[in-house]
Amino acid sequence: MLKERFEVKDLGEAKFMLGIQITRTANGYSLDQSSYIEKILKKYNYFDCKPACTPYDASVKLFKTTGDSVRQSEYASIIGSLRYAADYTQPDIAYVVGLLGRFNSYPSREHWNAIERVMRYLKRTANLGIHYQRFPAVLEGYSDADWNTLLDDSKATSGYVFSIAGGAVSWKSKKQTILAQSTMESQMIALATASEEASWLRGLLSEITLWERPVPQVLIHCDSAAAIAKVENRFYNGKKRKIRRKHSTVRELLTIGAVRVDHIRSEQNLADPLTKGLPREKVQNTAKDMGLMPTEPWTTSDGNPTQ
Repeated sequence: MLKERFEVKDLGEAKFMLGIQITRTANGYSLDQSSYIEKILKKYNYFDCKPACTPYDASVKLFKTTGDSVRQSEYASIIGSLRYAADYTQPDIAYVVGLLGRFNSYPSREHWNAIERVMRYLKRTANLGIHYQRFPAVLEGYSDADWNTLLDDSKATSGYVFSIAGGAVSWKSKKQTILAQSTMESQMIALATASEEASWLRGLLSEITLWERPVPQVLIHCDSAAAIAKVENRFYNGKKRKIRRKHSTVRELLTIGAVRVDHIRSEQNLADPLTKGLPREKVQNTAKDMGLMPTEPWTTSDGNPTQ
């Protein structure tokens, strides 16, 4: 049998992949989903909606529906579409999308109002992308938790975000599976989750040939002095075995030098929008600090964009 011959072609720099646009800028690169966001706004008839400054109104309290659901299949479809944006280039909507996803089975009119708020926010921020500068290429993270987010649910929400070169590379907003008895416990659970992610990212970077060797410790910022004091102590005297395991996880990663933890003020914690709704100014500031800025192509000296 004759062996087939495959010819490898150089197609140049990547510009579009899986709905994500890659733009070369003067200082680095940016990733955005402006075309995808425009597509879903048109698909669900929100393209001409009035823009909103925040993705979620923190004064609104959402509850599980006990009666009939309202347009459940369409609701679940929108959540799925929003999830793709939240997971790849829109960390600023990760919390509210995760929160609204808890009501997929029985959405009410209040849940629909919250979805409309997200769509209005995307209308305003569709041109934002995550910008990555050339330097500094250092991985650092932020961890946070919000205890008792919902009045009818006692479990806290964890959030973390990691950035390199000024742009977010990994983030998550997730309801905790362990029932914490205090703010300190919820913060320690969140810190354990962030530490595990930091360890995985550190291992990933070590496999990149051109990356600095050895990969330095990953600094994780946390705004809970009590949680930091607990993980820095070798012993944990809590009664819950599951939380004791979380303490052991952080202690092990601290001991082997994979991560280190320091205290940061709450208003400087970039993981804050991943655990709760925030006012307009803080939404804008944290989004900017995560690298979310208007996307502009790199232009040459004569003012023409690069091809």
